Amino acid sequence: MIISRLSDSEPVLNLKDLFQEEISEIEIVVKLNQLPERAKRANFKLLEEIQTVLKRCTHLNDNQRLMYCESQRYFMKQYLREMNKQR
Repeated sequence: MIISRLSDSEPVLNLKDLFQEEISEIEIVVKLNQLPERAKRANFKLLEEIQTVLKRCTHLNDNQRLMYCESQRYFMKQYLREMNKQR
């Protein structure tokens, strides 16, 4: 529910918080350049988590281990693609 503050001296100016600020082109370029770095870090973090599961979870059967290894392989490929793009 939006509460208007009409008693304020300039109620129209108080509505500016309801709208998103315009993002400059420079900010957009900076954010686009940060995307590969985020993807690289996310893939590496997932690789570490999968490796931890494979090491610590002794209750996994062979089929479950195979599924974790396949997902580990997938994220390793993604990570390496991101690393190769930087060169």
